[in-house]
Amino acid sequence: MSRRIRPSAASTVRIPRQRGGRPVIVVLSSEQAPSLSSRAALALGRWVWKHRRHWAPTGLAASLLVVTGVVHLIEPRTAWALAPLALTPLGVWAWIARRRPATSRAAKTWRALIVAAVMAAAGWIAVAVWFGPARPAVALAWAVLTLAVQVAWLVAGSLTTTVKESR
Repeated sequence: MSRRIRPSAASTVRIPRQRGGRPVIVVLSSEQAPSLSSRAALALGRWVWKHRRHWAPTGLAASLLVVTGVVHLIEPRTAWALAPLALTPLGVWAWIARRRPATSRAAKTWRALIVAAVMAAAGWIAVAVWFGPARPAVALAWAVLTLAVQVAWLVAGSLTTTVKESR
């Protein structure tokens, strides 16, 4: 009787029944155990996926870093079209403040901070497209803006209460 063993499948070895007990089965796998670095990467990936909503600004900033790098390589003169857009949030803020004035000082402060952050980000995009995001000063500005927006995002998330509906 010939027995075929597939190399990718696990091999099972049966040891004869011992006194008064069940048979012992040992399974030998041809696969190697995952390395420590792959386990760490998997754990980090699971943690990031679980908390992805908290890290949205950092993900957006990382994608903007890549996009501005690609646009800089393809056509850096695009920065001349992007530069005037850095002032757009100021106009939107003035229009909203005129139509719906803030009722509290905290609301005015948050609106001003949001406008400042969006204007800084839009200005950074124009500068990064022109000079390239890998320049040390541009990269430092990216890191500082990313950190500031991430901290503001987490603070705003902790200040905001959400009510979950029960079905």
